Amino acid sequence: MDQSVCKLTIVCPPAAGDNIAELMLGLDPPVAGFTTFAAEGHGLSFDTASVGERVRGRVKRTVIVAVLPRMTAERLVEIVRREIAVPHMAYWIEPVLACGRMGERPTGAADLGKVSAAGAVGA
Repeated sequence: MDQSVCKLTIVCPPAAGDNIAELMLGLDPPVAGFTTFAAEGHGLSFDTASVGERVRGRVKRTVIVAVLPRMTAERLVEIVRREIAVPHMAYWIEPVLACGRMGERPTGAADLGKVSAAGAVGA
């Protein structure tokens, strides 16, 4: 069983972003923390783009980023694929070498830079 922590990034049309966030908060247990932001996608396929997006040459997207245990990320990808299947949605999973909170003092030298599945936090 893989206990490593990873960064999951999902890029989707804005209409799907809120649905994915609700799904993440509704998991048992819920995803502890994640970040969402608006972005613009560039590419070759504009078949569902609005006229304005076609003129600008880019489409609106929502990006969702979470640092979480690898098994949770894989489970979440499968749930999103099954329950919120929309065109033009992409994801990737990256390893996380270290993470933590910047404004908090570590309790000991052993805490510096260590990442555990239990201590994963939103990006």
